[in-house]
Amino acid sequence: MEERRAYTPQERHDVDSLVRHVALADWLVLAVIVLYHVAAPDRGIPEPLLAAMAAFAAVHLLLRASRVLPDHAALKLALQPWTTVAFVTFVLWHTGGADSPLLSLYLLPIVLAALVLPGLGLAALVLTVAAAYALVAWGAGLQVATPAFAGRLFGAIAPFVLVAWLTAQLGTAILGARKRAAHAGESDPLTGLANRRVFEIALRREHEQAANRRVPYGVLVLDVDGLGNLNARSGPAAGDAALRLVAKVLKRGLRDTDVAARWGGDEFAVLLPGADLGAAVATGRRLRSAVHAAPLSVGVRTIRCSVHVGAASGPQDGHEPRDLVSVAELRMRKDRESRGGGPPAQANG
Repeated sequence: MEERRAYTPQERHDVDSLVRHVALADWLVLAVIVLYHVAAPDRGIPEPLLAAMAAFAAVHLLLRASRVLPDHAALKLALQPWTTVAFVTFVLWHTGGADSPLLSLYLLPIVLAALVLPGLGLAALVLTVAAAYALVAWGAGLQVATPAFAGRLFGAIAPFVLVAWLTAQLGTAILGARKRAAHAGESDPLTGLANRRVFEIALRREHEQAANRRVPYGVLVLDVDGLGNLNARSGPAAGDAALRLVAKVLKRGLRDTDVAARWGGDEFAVLLPGADLGAAVATGRRLRSAVHAAPLSVGVRTIRCSVHVGAASGPQDGHEPRDLVSVAELRMRKDRESRGGGPPAQANG
């Protein structure tokens, strides 16, 4: 499982949703224990078990309290399988030990651990369940250091291991599918860059953060020179290849914190957090040079693409995100007029 990192808003929403579902499962565990004792009129709930149930409910309410470790939702979620294992072990100790009909309650923390713990954490929890099973068997008077008990232990734990593996595989597959679906909805299908909607969201967020920190941020708008002529001469596939080339240059030439997007048609937009106007202009020049230095093969010819660039920086050029984009677009058009638009230059035949 990948290393823990800061959650995006969507990932935090997913974690919170999982916490709510686990909360329901916790109460179902308590309900099963109550029903188990209520089903037999002559079997009341022992006082130690009542105390353990109350403590289990209190701990899990505490873990879900918004004011408790507010910035560590993943940590709180990871603690829940371990507390549930401890609670279920205590329940088994008071309901028949290794022969308790409530043994299957171990499935809850194992399934949850398969979803929220890394591989080693999941393995540690399964081994803990095996040790807990041996402990309650020993407490019930069984001889645990025998081959017969080893076979019994394997028979009891093997289904849990299988469920853990299947859940982990299913969770990985679902997560991968969700990430692919999210990426498809947030990226331009031709270039793989962010789409316009994602860029506008990032721009608004950066504008708010920059205003709070009182630091500048830059915006670039680029368009590909002569794309229409290239399409007319060599076909739409050549134009698509030119757009992909520019996108590739942007991906390679920008920082991880920058956001590059397909703005529409032959235009691209770039968000540069922390960049003043001078830094934005310098970045635009560097990207223009990098695009021109990257050859593009069109049939038997190799051509050089070029881009026009306009730069703006907030708050110097405007106090609203859209104002900055408008200023950058205006400067990009002036750059086009000063340089003159035309078909991409042919490098060699």
